Amino acid sequence: MLTQVQGMIARRILLNYWLDPAVARKLVPEPLEPTLLNGFAVAGICLIRLEQMRPHGLPARLGIDSENMAHRIAVRYPSGGAMKEGVHILRRDTDSTFASRLGGILFPGTFRDAEFRVTEADDALDLEVLTEDGSADVRFRAALGASWKWTLLFARLADVRGFFQRADCGFEYTRGGDALEGMRLNQQRWEMTPVALDGLHSAFYADEQRFPRGSVGFDSAVIMRGIPHYWQTLEQVPELVHAAPA
Repeated sequence: MLTQVQGMIARRILLNYWLDPAVARKLVPEPLEPTLLNGFAVAGICLIRLEQMRPHGLPARLGIDSENMAHRIAVRYPSGGAMKEGVHILRRDTDSTFASRLGGILFPGTFRDAEFRVTEADDALDLEVLTEDGSADVRFRAALGASWKWTLLFARLADVRGFFQRADCGFEYTRGGDALEGMRLNQQRWEMTPVALDGLHSAFYADEQRFPRGSVGFDSAVIMRGIPHYWQTLEQVPELVHAAPA
């Protein structure tokens, strides 16, 4: 596998959800465990536009662009005799044929194909994701430049920034489902601004078979833009206790 890829985060939106810890524990494989804030687990959706993505050392003109989405839960995991913070990826979707065909083979991450419809203006953004089976469709309108308001998970914007800066490693099942694989996101900057959402719909978190009514709710949203970064494949990952469910 590639050990490091680099590029530019043109746009990264984090939609944060509070989640019943009992529900989160059913979705997180051991030895990972849900991170708790104010008595809640932290779930969410990362919607990220990547540009100029290429193996480390290649010129930017050879890179590729893509729109991507990851549904995830914040976790703690054992490392070097201590517990560190990261995220467990529940599913990934992309508009990149390259990523959907070679993810989990050339680099970590198994992706499903999806269509991304994005309209951007100086003060607003409309985004819709249409997934293959509709089970993870997302749509919303975001008003940019909003002020931060206290939420169930985060009292201050600085709390959001610090939380995700610490949780820089993502883990998920391999294609075979018999082990975990992981990547570390190294951002050169962690500036983010709040966004106010209108008409938010998430088919994934609306699924009451996975998330019983009242067990999950939207908390907050932030956006980051124009951030140089690189992804690094993790050589050491927690050993999976149980294989992935069918």
